[in-house]
Amino acid sequence: MESAQASIVWFTENGEKLAYRVREKLEGRIQVQMGRSPGQSLKEWCREGFESRQLLIFVGAVGIAVRSIAPYLQDKFTDPAVLVLDEQGRYVIPVLSGHVGGGNRWAAYLAEELSAVGVITTATDLNGKFAVDVFAAERNLLLTDRRMAKQISAEILAGSQVGIYCEKKVEGSLPKELVLETENLDHNRAVRSRIYIGIHYEKDRINTLHLHPKAVVIGIGCKKGKTGEEIEAFVQKILQKQRIAMESISCLASIDLKKDEKGILEFAGKYQIPFVTFSKEQLGQAPGEFKESDFVKEVTGIGNVCERSAVLAALEMPRELPFTQERKGTAGRLILEKTAECGITLALAEKEWSIEFG
Repeated sequence: MESAQASIVWFTENGEKLAYRVREKLEGRIQVQMGRSPGQSLKEWCREGFESRQLLIFVGAVGIAVRSIAPYLQDKFTDPAVLVLDEQGRYVIPVLSGHVGGGNRWAAYLAEELSAVGVITTATDLNGKFAVDVFAAERNLLLTDRRMAKQISAEILAGSQVGIYCEKKVEGSLPKELVLETENLDHNRAVRSRIYIGIHYEKDRINTLHLHPKAVVIGIGCKKGKTGEEIEAFVQKILQKQRIAMESISCLASIDLKKDEKGILEFAGKYQIPFVTFSKEQLGQAPGEFKESDFVKEVTGIGNVCERSAVLAALEMPRELPFTQERKGTAGRLILEKTAECGITLALAEKEWSIEFG
């Protein structure tokens, strides 16, 4: 995954001096591009920033920033964070994507580093309340129901408690706005809204916001020439049967013989899912028991591709050979063994993950 990137623009000599102080404070945390390219207009700078940056910083007037970014505003779940600093460095103001984009966190950090005042206006922050969109962004959880996220925030601001259930271990102390719930709840209970954290998705859970960790690896193998549409149809069928959300897919994995397989690359590109491959020697060292096929071994040199590649890609440690006993213990869990249809084989592995509060 590429590192996050920021861009800073200024309009006066004093603004330039402050911009370079800001860059010093951000070094090591985010890649920073300084100023505009030769001949680049502010409009072009903004457009480029909205397309490829995660943080835009204006050193100047709020009005200039607001007018500049207005044509490019789309959605708080996709827009970059935008900060404004006055050229004297007295105030740091997040004007866009304060929660999901991390604008409030960047503002608080720079305010402390520059001995400035962070001007935060979002309601949950002002009232010291749990913010589900911030919680999800900080833990790399995919939030897909924006209406439900707004409803939960409104209920919390009104003083209500929200239930929370997690498929994995929950560590730390829950905020007072949340109540830990059990899996045995009535799915149709409407007493209060709830947050469900996990790789699974169930449409019949009403008043529920699903947050999905990027924790599932698809191990894949296929006959040469399978199209992206065929692969997508099979993947969707398997995920629906297993009740696993597409948003939880972290990557596709296979043998290096398939690194240029057009259908796999088309599917991975459509959903922007990373595609990793392994040599037969690496696959042979994958920890666990696997269903071996003489035919697959004859073609690839290893008796099982999809299960072994899924488990390897789910490892949380470097993949150097050989695997020690300690490394074997860090492997993800195979949650679906090899399944085949029409010349495509799939297996699913789940990475180790948990949720921590505090």
